[in-house]
Amino acid sequence: MSCIIIIFLSVTPLPLDSWQNDFLEEQMVRGIKVTAFPSLRPFDLKESDDFVAVKVPNLLFDYKYDTLKVLRMKPALYYEKKFFTLHLEPVVKFGDDSLPPNNKFMDIFCSDYERAFASVQGRFFKLFAGRERFSVGPSPRYNLLLSGYSAPMDWLAYSLGDKKLKLSLFISRISDMHCKEIEYQGDTITNYIDAIRYLSIKRLDLNFIKGLNIGINEGALFGGENYILETYHFNPVVFLQAYQYNWGKDINFFQAFDAKYFGRNFTVYAQWLLDDFQLEPDPNNEPNHWGFNCGIELADPLKLSRTFWQFEYTAVSRFTYCHFWPYQRYSHQNTAIGHPYGPDFDEFFVRVLYHHKPRISSYFQCDYMRKGENNVNSLWPIPEFPRVPGTSFPADNFLAGILQSSMTPAIGLRSNIMNSIATDIQIGYFFCRNYQNQSGNEKRSLMFRLRLDFVIL
Repeated sequence: MSCIIIIFLSVTPLPLDSWQNDFLEEQMVRGIKVTAFPSLRPFDLKESDDFVAVKVPNLLFDYKYDTLKVLRMKPALYYEKKFFTLHLEPVVKFGDDSLPPNNKFMDIFCSDYERAFASVQGRFFKLFAGRERFSVGPSPRYNLLLSGYSAPMDWLAYSLGDKKLKLSLFISRISDMHCKEIEYQGDTITNYIDAIRYLSIKRLDLNFIKGLNIGINEGALFGGENYILETYHFNPVVFLQAYQYNWGKDINFFQAFDAKYFGRNFTVYAQWLLDDFQLEPDPNNEPNHWGFNCGIELADPLKLSRTFWQFEYTAVSRFTYCHFWPYQRYSHQNTAIGHPYGPDFDEFFVRVLYHHKPRISSYFQCDYMRKGENNVNSLWPIPEFPRVPGTSFPADNFLAGILQSSMTPAIGLRSNIMNSIATDIQIGYFFCRNYQNQSGNEKRSLMFRLRLDFVIL
C-alpha cells in the first residue's frame, strides 16, 4: 500500500537534523517527487498534488542522555514572502557535550545562533547569505564531502540552473587557527602563524535520465596568513585545481562523485570521495586517501506493507581529511566538516520503520562501527616540503592500530499530534570494545532521546 504522510507547506527549509526529512525521503522512494535535487539538503521543496511540504517548527526541545545529559532549545522566527525568506534560529544548550556552543553564561547555559539567513529564490537561481547546515551528497544520514554536522557555518551561496542541470557554489570563512605552518610526526618546528581559513564547495547536478541524479563535486579548504579571496573563488563553473596549478596556490582538494536512482518503491545511492589520488607510484609509498558510501532504501518490500527499510555502508581510509598544513585539516571549530566520524572507520547501519497510522510510526535501528586510531587532527606520518628519502607511509591504510568496535541498537516512536506537535522518542543501548582505542577498555551506556517540535504559526 502507499503510505502518505500529512505535513505542512513552507518556503523555509527544514533543519538538517529534523527527523521529518526521513518522511520526505520516504515519499520520494514511494514515487512522490519532493524535489528535483535529492542530494542537496536542506531540500528546495516543490508543491505537489500528492503532498504538502513540511512546516518548520517555531520551537524545538531536544533532550539527549547517555553518559551526559544535554538539552537544546531552538526557538525559530521566520518571514516568508513569495520568493524571499528570512530565518532566525538561536540555540540555548544546558549541559555539556563536544558540540558547540560551549562558552557558558554564569555557568548555567550556552547560547549562539544555530540558523540565521536570508535567501532569494527564482525559477532559475537562488541566492543565500547567512548561517545554515548544508549537506552535499545522496545519503539521508551523513555525507562525506559536507555532512552538515560540524559547528554551524556562515555561507555565501548561490545556484543556477533548471530541473535538468544545476550549478551550486558554497563558500564560507571557517574558524581561524593559530598553528604551526607545517606539522608532521617528529618535527621540531617552533614557528607559529595566524591562519585565515576558507571552505569552498562546488557541485554540478545532472538529471538527464528519469529517476537518476548524478553529482560532480569539488571541495577546497584553503587559506594562510593574510589570505585574500579573489573573484576566481566565486566562479561556479570552473574547479580550483587549475587555479592552484597555474598560480601556485596551496589548496587541500577533495573530489566527490555521487549518484542516486529512484526506481519503483526503492532507491539506491553511492558516493566516492577522493582526498588525494596518486596518478603514479609515490616514492614514499603514499596511498590513495578515499571515502566510500552506498545504500539502499525499500518501501514495502516482500509485501510487508506500511514499512520502510534503509541499509547503508560507509568506509573512510586512514589519512583522509588529514593534512601536513594544520590549517588545511578538514575541520571547523574542532568538529569534522566531512563525515562526523572523521577518517579511519567503517560502519554498517540499518533502520526499519513501520507506520501504525499516518501520524504514528515506530522504528528499529542499529549501527555497527569499527574505528581506527586516526582522527582529523592526526599528525602527517612523514616530512613534507621537502620529502625525506627513506621515510614512508604506514602500510596499514585502513582501520589502523587498536581497533575500537561499537554497536548501538535503538527503538523509537514518532508522532504528529494535531498538526502542531511532532515527537520523536528513542531508547537505545551503546556497547563498545576498546573504547577510545584503548585495549581492554569497555563502555556500556543506556541512551535516551526526546525531541519535541512545536508549530505555533
